[in-house]
Amino acid sequence: MSHYSIENIGPVDSWHALEGQHGMNGKLFLEGLLGSENVGVSVNGLAPGGSSPFWHLHAQLEEVYIFLGGEGKMALGDEVIDVTTGSVVRVAPNTMMAVHANADSPTDLRFVCTRAGAASLRDVGDDAEITHDPFPWS
Repeated sequence: MSHYSIENIGPVDSWHALEGQHGMNGKLFLEGLLGSENVGVSVNGLAPGGSSPFWHLHAQLEEVYIFLGGEGKMALGDEVIDVTTGSVVRVAPNTMMAVHANADSPTDLRFVCTRAGAASLRDVGDDAEITHDPFPWS
């Protein structure tokens, strides 16, 4: 088995047309495509005026949302915050949440969501092994 996986999901401005599971069009979970075992990733595109199909929370997983385009809102428990290109939002476990693209957003609300749990980063520590060998394209 290879030590990496690669897929092409198309340009970010076409993510709204992705066919997701459970009727969640505009969302594609990448862990199945990539065979990821420790981190979940989805790519998302909500057309202006579109919303998450339901509220949700994770009992054990932490999520990080990285917004790449568009304008919208996130409901996080009782609060609603504005999100736009460059917004990065961490959602703790047991936080009910949903996402909405503003009807007047100039583009689809495009974002990447990562999910991880189990061992904390603090417990794992800095497990990077760094070398200063030349890059293969040098």
